[in-house]
Amino acid sequence: MRILGIDPGLTNTGYGLIEVDRQDYTVVEGGVVRTKSGVPMEQRLFIIYSAIRDVIQEFNPHAVAIEDLHSHARFVKTAILLGHARGVAVMAAGEAGVPVFNYQPTRAKSIVTGSGRAGKEQIKAAVSAHLRAPDAAKNEHVADALSIAICHAIMAGSPAVDAIEAIK
Repeated sequence: MRILGIDPGLTNTGYGLIEVDRQDYTVVEGGVVRTKSGVPMEQRLFIIYSAIRDVIQEFNPHAVAIEDLHSHARFVKTAILLGHARGVAVMAAGEAGVPVFNYQPTRAKSIVTGSGRAGKEQIKAAVSAHLRAPDAAKNEHVADALSIAICHAIMAGSPAVDAIEAIK
């Protein structure tokens, strides 16, 4: 199974694709879609959408795992901008018919590193360990995207998750 993890952002959207074979995770692809703040919003969003669409078309993931919206009252504008970037990434998955799974950043950190408050270096180290590839997490955006993909791989294979979903 292939899982595309996405760490959405208006300036930097990280993505990471993993191949899952039982408990073995292998990195397939990872990168960052970058946009400049001086470019009009609609063009920035189209750049993000196009890049994610192209990754989905090229690698045919079975699932997309994406960081869910999170905000604090002090950062409402940031959350709205993040929502735009997240929305176009989800739209690219929807267009391709790929199911999308949402994870709070603290949940992904907790599952992948053991701590919901893990820092960037801890995430990079944990991602590299899970993937058995020291250079897998090229930067913090790719590391976050890969951690979301790994989180989904772990959660999707858990009988506990199936039991929780059955109760809903």
